[in-house]
Amino acid sequence: MLLCVCVYTVLNKNISASFLGDASPSLAMAACVAVGEIGRNGALPIINEGPGFTKLRLVESLLAKIRSGKESNKMKERAVQTLGYLPVGDGDFPHQKILLQGLMNSVEAKQIELQFTVGESITSAAIGTGSLAARDLWMVAEEEYTPPVAVKVNDVVPWVLDEILKKYIISSNPHVRQASCIWLLSLVKKLSQHKEIKCHLKEIQSGFISILSENDELSQDVASKGLGLVYELGSEQDQQELVSILVETLMTGKRIKQDLSEDTELFQGNAIGKTPDGQGLSTYKELCSLASDLNQPDLVYKFMNLANHHAMWNSRKGAAFGFNIIATKAEEQLAPYLAQLIPRLYRYRFDPNSGIRQAMTSIWNALVTDKNAIDTYLKEILQDLINNLTSNLWRVRESSCLAISDLLQGRQADDIIDRLTEMWETLFRVRDDIKESVRKAADSALKTLSKVCIRICEPENGAAGQRVIAVLLPCLLDKGIMSPVAEVQSLSISTLVKISKSAGMLLKPHAARLIPTLLESLSVLEPQVLNYLSLRATEQEKAAMDSARLSAAKSSPMMETINMCLQHLDASVLGDLVPKLCELLKSGVGLGTKGGCAHVVVFLTTKCPQDLNPYAGKLMSALLSGLNDRSSVIRKAYAVALGHLVRTARASSSEKLFQKLSTWYLEKDEQVYRSACALTVHAIARHSPDVIKHHAAVALPLAFLGMHEIPDEDKGETSESDLWTEAWQENVPGSFGGIRLYMQELIVITQKALQSQSWTMKAQGAAAMASIAKQQAGSLVPPHLGLILNALLQGISGRTWTGKEELLKAVDSVVAACSEELQKTVPEQPSIDTIVQVMLKECHKENLRYKMLALKSMANILQATKEDRFKVLVDILFPVIKKSMTAGSSREEDHEEEAREKELRMEYLLCAFETLGKAWPSTPETQAQYRLELCHLMCERLQLSTWRVQLGVLQAMNSYFQGLLLLGQDSKDASALTEILKETCSALTFPLENKSYSSVRAEALSILELLFKKLDETNQWATLTSEKRAVILTSLSSLESDKRPELKDKALDLKKHLANLP
Repeated sequence: MLLCVCVYTVLNKNISASFLGDASPSLAMAACVAVGEIGRNGALPIINEGPGFTKLRLVESLLAKIRSGKESNKMKERAVQTLGYLPVGDGDFPHQKILLQGLMNSVEAKQIELQFTVGESITSAAIGTGSLAARDLWMVAEEEYTPPVAVKVNDVVPWVLDEILKKYIISSNPHVRQASCIWLLSLVKKLSQHKEIKCHLKEIQSGFISILSENDELSQDVASKGLGLVYELGSEQDQQELVSILVETLMTGKRIKQDLSEDTELFQGNAIGKTPDGQGLSTYKELCSLASDLNQPDLVYKFMNLANHHAMWNSRKGAAFGFNIIATKAEEQLAPYLAQLIPRLYRYRFDPNSGIRQAMTSIWNALVTDKNAIDTYLKEILQDLINNLTSNLWRVRESSCLAISDLLQGRQADDIIDRLTEMWETLFRVRDDIKESVRKAADSALKTLSKVCIRICEPENGAAGQRVIAVLLPCLLDKGIMSPVAEVQSLSISTLVKISKSAGMLLKPHAARLIPTLLESLSVLEPQVLNYLSLRATEQEKAAMDSARLSAAKSSPMMETINMCLQHLDASVLGDLVPKLCELLKSGVGLGTKGGCAHVVVFLTTKCPQDLNPYAGKLMSALLSGLNDRSSVIRKAYAVALGHLVRTARASSSEKLFQKLSTWYLEKDEQVYRSACALTVHAIARHSPDVIKHHAAVALPLAFLGMHEIPDEDKGETSESDLWTEAWQENVPGSFGGIRLYMQELIVITQKALQSQSWTMKAQGAAAMASIAKQQAGSLVPPHLGLILNALLQGISGRTWTGKEELLKAVDSVVAACSEELQKTVPEQPSIDTIVQVMLKECHKENLRYKMLALKSMANILQATKEDRFKVLVDILFPVIKKSMTAGSSREEDHEEEAREKELRMEYLLCAFETLGKAWPSTPETQAQYRLELCHLMCERLQLSTWRVQLGVLQAMNSYFQGLLLLGQDSKDASALTEILKETCSALTFPLENKSYSSVRAEALSILELLFKKLDETNQWATLTSEKRAVILTSLSSLESDKRPELKDKALDLKKHLANLP
């Protein structure tokens, strides 16, 4: 009676006016709990259906609260709980299926915790009076409770199970699928001993498996927990069948087909936009694979129980399921497999798939409780990671890289040295992976590995550091630096540089291997486009570019490493290093490598000169072979290296070097050899001055010859004479003293040059010989005078070649300066007659320019020695003058003759008069024979020529009258002199009255002045007729208005002098 009153009070007849519908949430919630407790303990004392408030209306009212958007989650939870209790205390509850159907149809989004409560309520309502909720909660524990025998059974579990498996768990709505999975988990957990559950284990497992592929992590977790429970419930045979089905499903990826309708939701919440890549099953595939690798497929259920990576299991509702007990049991069962599991689990902890990563981390945390487990299983873990670095699956490669990066941190040499090479080489390959994320992971692993190796290679680690360097260097040098992957190259170089800084003396045993490889890398790592540009650049551009390239190579990290290694070298290393260095110097490819090798040689000569002495000859030979390199920058670098190296070499080696350079310079026609010789001698003079002074007899004559180098500008050659000049001047006491000091050697080398097959070298030898002769001309005495003249005359003999003119000038200079010495008869010294004969022979050459120079030199020699060879010159030159007079009258009409030829002919004419003037002899017989004819030719040319010819003729006429014996005291011939003066005075009127060129007028006045002086001295004014005097006076009068005052004054004086004569 009291119970009826309570129910009536709580519910009232009008549901809206009852406590359940009260506006106060607390009161409504209390009323809902009260109804639930009454229903749990017995049947509600209200009618089943009909008018008024009935059990059906109560169910509908509570279901409405669950669907209402106004109610709080706590109120909805109490309503669900109350509905689950109604069939528990009432075996005859008529609306049991309506209640269950209503609960299963009340699913909404974002009600995850509520669905756990719904699952418990469905479980309680489905089994009805047999539910554990019917016990006395205060007095009886769950494991002690047994349902009363007399109570009516209202078990509808088969119907509920069928509804969930055939309708809800395959729904097109993902929220319904998630909720049904939770309900199914609750049924299996709470009703594990129910016969319907045990009979449908396969169907239940299939239902859970279908949820494993969901995108929602909670759904996957719930399904995995359910699968673990299903496996535990089956018999041994059932378990085998379940394992086989699960493994097949997971590994093949089969999924239950879902029918789509217009209400089907394809993406849940924030799932839209994610790639549908099938990763829902990937976690469980990995778990299955892990179990299969252990040959224990049934362990997949244990893994699923341990992989509780969703936060829900830490909540009150999740904890209520008691999975921590299952996890503890699974940990005990998996303990024997830890040695096999730990390497795989360690790698899975770094899987790029967050689901797999969280699941495996959960399993790891559950299984691996020993803090030293990683150290214990380090070798196994490392082996697994290295093997999987080259897996076909990018996910596995990436996770292996990340795991290695984590594993290596803080490791000692003994832990990793056996696998060090394999790790480096494999990671180098993975660094070039097709997938970017894998490349980044490999880069991270390589950087960590690099840091660990650098730390271990420090000197304080002693033997461990030495062992790591021995293992690491070959890998970095052969595979790293030479890799086609730029990032691998960069990391390898960076590692080598840092190791070279930290390792110190530990690098010494490996220097012979390390240095040559790094030298090769200087060219290998250089951008190939530079070689392309260098080939297409001009010589000047190429030199500038090559210089910049070499500077870049010297400042590169590789060269920095080389310099670090060189600091620790001694005699024990040079034996292995020098042969490799020589090989690179000879056959190295690339500008950087060659320049780097030269730099190393220079460094060695400074660092360990005594230790290098036994190897200096080999290095010198190798450097010599590279002096003909096409790059001027490399030639200079090799030359500088030789300049330093000779300091440590034996004297015999240095002597051979200078002899080789001398031979090259004299015999090789290529400009590259000549340039190399200049650079080398200059470098030795600058860096090893003591050596060049010791070998001065060979080196300095070569330098003197090189000073007179004549570049072929048509071929774009540049002169190295500045380098030769510096080498010469820095090592002799003045040029004059140097020539005297090394006279014998200079003559020998210039003679060799004159005998060379190269016309260029002949010309250079001629220039050098001329320089010797000119500078020593005033002080040459036997035997040097004979040596020089014999060398010059020997060089002059033979055909004409460009540059031979220098020999003519040299002979001219020597004879002019040493004419008195040449008058003496000295053994092996050529006589004046011999010299004249050789020079006259050259005057007959066909080359007009050479012939002119020969004639001028001959004239100077004759003038200096007073020799009479006028007849021979007359035979050569008179026809030239007479021919020019014939052609002169028609030169204006001769349009076919080119201007250059005209100019050449005019120069030849001037040369003829100059030669005749200087060669005018003092022999009476010769003068008597040619004085009238020569005077006639000169006077005639004064009237017909241009101002330049007039000037040349006047200068020759001046010399003619200077030496004319008729104007002397001892050889007077009045008639002959009268005739000469008559013709001369008539001809002089033309230059005297030349208004355009003052130089012509000045020269004509000088001749008149000379004549007046001579006539005064010899008192022969009678030979100058009054008629010619009048002509001269007229011409002098025209100069009274001359613009040049000195000419005007001179003309006035001459006029007065002539006018005052009797």
